[in-house]
Amino acid sequence: MSQPNPWHDETLTRFTAGPAKLAVALAGLPETALDFSLAWGEWSIRQTVHHLADDGDAWCFILKKAIATPGAPIRFEGFPGNEAWAAGLGNDRRQIDSALALIDAHNRLMVELVTTLGDVWDRHIVILDANGRETQKVTAGEMIGFLGEHVDEHVAVIQAIRQKHGI
Repeated sequence: MSQPNPWHDETLTRFTAGPAKLAVALAGLPETALDFSLAWGEWSIRQTVHHLADDGDAWCFILKKAIATPGAPIRFEGFPGNEAWAAGLGNDRRQIDSALALIDAHNRLMVELVTTLGDVWDRHIVILDANGRETQKVTAGEMIGFLGEHVDEHVAVIQAIRQKHGI
C-alpha cells in the first residue's frame, strides 16, 4: 500500500474543483454573453468551454492508456491545431450544455481512475513525433496536474471577459 502523497492530494483537489469553478464563472451569463471575448480574434467564452470539453476527450483517453498500458506510445497525428479544430467543430456557435456535461463526466471518470485503481500516478505514456521518435513521457499525475491548471487558466480568462464587459 502506498503512502499518502500531499502533491497527489493538492493536485486532485485542484483538478476535482475544475467543473465547479467553471460553473461559477458561467453563472448567470445570458446566451449572448457566451460570444464575448477579451479582444477581437480571441476565443469567446463559448469557444473556451468547447475547448475544455475537447481537451477532456483527448486527455481522458490518454490517461486511460497510461494506466492500462504504461509506456504506450501516443502520436497526435492529424491534429490541425486548436484554431482549425475549433472552427471545424463549429465551437463558435454551438450550445454549451453538452460540453459542460462532458467536462463534468471526464473529470469524475479521471478522478475515479486515479483514486480507485491503486498507485497509478507514475504510470505514463510516451509521446512520439511524426517520425516515431520519443519527445516526452507524461505521467498520469502530470496529466491530472496540467489539466487542473488548464481549467483554472481558462476560468480566469472567462472572469476577465465578464469584468471587461461588465457582466
